This record gives sequence, C-alpha cells and structure tokens, in this order.
Amino acid sequence: MTEELKKQLMQNLHLMAQLNEIPNAETVSFKKRNVLLEVLETKNQEAHQLIKNLIDTALKLDRIQNDKEKQEKKPDHWNAEIVQVQQEFLIAEEKVKTFLKI
Repeated sequence: MTEELKKQLMQNLHLMAQLNEIPNAETVSFKKRNVLLEVLETKNQEAHQLIKNLIDTALKLDRIQNDKEKQEKKPDHWNAEIVQVQQEFLIAEEKVKTFLKI
C-alpha cells in the first residue's frame, strides 16, 4: 500500500476521531490504527464501521493487486477481482465522505 493512501486513510480516521472528541488521535500512526479504532467503536459505532470498512477494503485491494501468483495463473479472474474490490473501495470511500460531509 502506498504511503499516500495510508495518509489519506489516516486523515479520515483522525477526522472521525476528532468529531467524536477522541483526544490525541492525530498522533496515532497507521500501524497503531486499531487502538484508535477500538476507542472510536465505543464512541460511535457507525463511524467505526464506516472507516473500518474503508481501511479493510483498501488492505484487501492491496493484497489482491500484489498477488503475483494469481495474476500469472488466472489473469482473467485476477482482473475481475481487482475491478470488484476497486468498486467496493469507491463505495466505502463515498460513504465515509458522505458521513464526514467532505
């Protein structure tokens, strides 16, 4: 996953944390995001689910895109999977933007 995408995901997570009055959220890194997600879950279930879905979909897309074995063995299936997960990511991203009113 690119550093730019990690940064974008964390900006959304930090913004959700800020809206839910979670202190020091901006100091949490991508690696430590689960700690912040757990706190967000206790404050706002909907916000937690939306941002968690976005992050999980981004990770899934990254794994599929980097699966060289599947790409070589079944390129048609691999391409179809990428298109499907890209669509899931766009939908998740739009839901987060709508929630945050971005």
